[in-house]
Amino acid sequence: MQPQFSKVEWKSIHMHPQIHPRFKFHLWLTIKQRIATVDRLSKFGIQVQAECIFCGKGEETFEHLYFGCQNTKKLWERILKWLGHTRLIGDWNHELNWMINIAKKKEYMAEMTVAAFAMVVYCIWREKNSLRFNKGRYNIDEVSKEVAMHIHIQGRKKIKWKEGLELVNRMP
Repeated sequence: MQPQFSKVEWKSIHMHPQIHPRFKFHLWLTIKQRIATVDRLSKFGIQVQAECIFCGKGEETFEHLYFGCQNTKKLWERILKWLGHTRLIGDWNHELNWMINIAKKKEYMAEMTVAAFAMVVYCIWREKNSLRFNKGRYNIDEVSKEVAMHIHIQGRKKIKWKEGLELVNRMP
């Protein structure tokens, strides 16, 4: 009686219990590519400065904003290195697919990585808006520290994360 809908591949990330609801909502918008980047705004006739606010080199498209820009890629690399992952950062789809596979695992480091990914995606968006609308400044050290603090604060509630938090006891 109930219709059978196709399964979404990113369910393992979005339904992950370790992600804060604010980050989860933004991650859902990002996965669906519904956030208001410059290229998306221009389709609606809204004129905005086209250059990437982080690097000023490329046009701010979704692909550029999420790991195409050197500055956002550097943030994600730093967080991954802090969590003990050494790998080359790919484009958005590559990182999303990697994260889908990580989110299916039940170990503490996988849970910490998924929570960090959701926060990094949110922080990139927040910092972009702060730079564009509030004339703020982007400091990768401060954002990395904020992600690390969030993981440590969230991890205090989880017995399973204790071993992982001891491994990442330094700042990224």
